Amino acid sequence: VISMRYQPRLKNGELVKLSWSLNLYSRVNPVMWPRKDNLTARERYIDKFLILLAILIHIFQATGDALYLLNNVKDVEEFSVGIPTALLQVEGIVRYLESLQYRDELKQLLKRFYRSIYVPQESDQRVFSQISRHLIGPRVITVLYVATILNYTQEFVVNIIAGRRELVYKQDYFFDVTRMPTYIIVIAINFWIGILIVSMLFGDLNLLAELLMHLNACYRQLSNDLRSAASHLLESEDTTKIAADYRRELIKVLKRNMDLNDFAANLDKLFTFRLFVSFAIAAILLCVLLFISYKTPTDHMVFIFWFISKFIEQLTFGYLGSVIYETTNKLDVMYYCGGWEQIVHRSDDVQENIKLMKLVILSIELNSTPFSLTGLKYFSVTLTSAVKIIQGAFSYFTFLTSMS
Repeated sequence: VISMRYQPRLKNGELVKLSWSLNLYSRVNPVMWPRKDNLTARERYIDKFLILLAILIHIFQATGDALYLLNNVKDVEEFSVGIPTALLQVEGIVRYLESLQYRDELKQLLKRFYRSIYVPQESDQRVFSQISRHLIGPRVITVLYVATILNYTQEFVVNIIAGRRELVYKQDYFFDVTRMPTYIIVIAINFWIGILIVSMLFGDLNLLAELLMHLNACYRQLSNDLRSAASHLLESEDTTKIAADYRRELIKVLKRNMDLNDFAANLDKLFTFRLFVSFAIAAILLCVLLFISYKTPTDHMVFIFWFISKFIEQLTFGYLGSVIYETTNKLDVMYYCGGWEQIVHRSDDVQENIKLMKLVILSIELNSTPFSLTGLKYFSVTLTSAVKIIQGAFSYFTFLTSMS
C-alpha cells in the first residue's frame, strides 16, 4: 500500500523530502492521499478494496455510535460523551467521499505546486526558514492529535489489565462484542478508524498550511522582483527604452501573479467543502468537549487533549487564512508603489509611458480583491471567523452548564 502512494517531485525530477507530518499522513491514510501515476491492474484493485473497506468500517462504527446515543438519550452526561466520536464519524464519511471525487485533482495540484510554487531549502534558506516558522502550529497540532490516540490506547490497556472488555470508544451494538474473536475484530476496527480520522484531521491541516505558506512566499517575492527591476533600470545611464524595459518586466511579474492567482483559486476549490464541514462540526465539537472536560475532567482526560487540539486547530486555520489574505490585500499597493513614476519621469517616450501607466492601472485592478480561503463561499477562513466559532462554542457551553 505504501508503494502505491504518490511521491511528489521537483521540477528537476528530484523526489521531494516531505515533512514528517505529511510523510506520516501519506503513509497511514490509504484513502485521502493521492495514488502514484500508472498503477498496475493489481494495485488498482487493492486501492478500490481499501476505499470500500474504509467506508464500510466507517459506517459500521457510525452505527455503534448512533446506537450508543439512542440508548443514552435521557442521560445528558453519557449522551455528551458519545457525541464527539459520532460527529467525527460523520465528518470522516463525508470528507472521504468528497476526497475520492477530487483525489486526482489534488494530485495535479501537488504536481503544479512542487513544480512552480514550492521553495526548496537549498534555493533560499531565509525564505524557507520563514515558511517553517509559520508551520510550527500545524506540527504542534499533529503531536497533540497523536497524543489523543495514545491516550485512548492507554485507557484500553488499563481496562485490559483490570479484566474489563470495553471498547475504545463509547459504542453499543446489536450483538455481544465481548465474545472472542468478535472483541478483537471490533477493537482492531476501533484503532484503525481512530488512526484514519486523526490522520485526516492533522493531514489536511498540514497539507493546506504547506500549500498556503509557500504560495504566500511567492506572492511576497513579486514585490521584490518588481522593486529589483525598477532599481536596476534606474541605475542605468541609458534611459532610451527604460519605459519599454520596465513594462516588459512588469508583464513578467503580472503573468507570475496571474499564475499564482489561478493556483490559489484551484486550491480554494479543492478545500472549500472540507473547510466548511470542518468549521461546522468544530463549532459543536468544541462545545461538547468543553462540557465533558468541565463535568468529569479526571474520568475523561482524553477529551481535554482533544479539546486543546481542536481549539488550536481552529486558530491555526484562521491564522493561515489571515496571513495569505493580508499578503494578497497589499498586491494592488505593490504595483502602485513599484517605482513606475520614476521610470516615467526618466523616460522621454510618451507612447511607452502611456502604455506603462495603463498596464499599472490594469495590474492594480486585477489585484483589487484579495484572496481568501472560504467555506463554500459562506464564510472566509480568517482569525476573525475562527474566533467567532470559538466564542459561539463557549457561549453554548455556558448555556449547557446553566441548564444542567
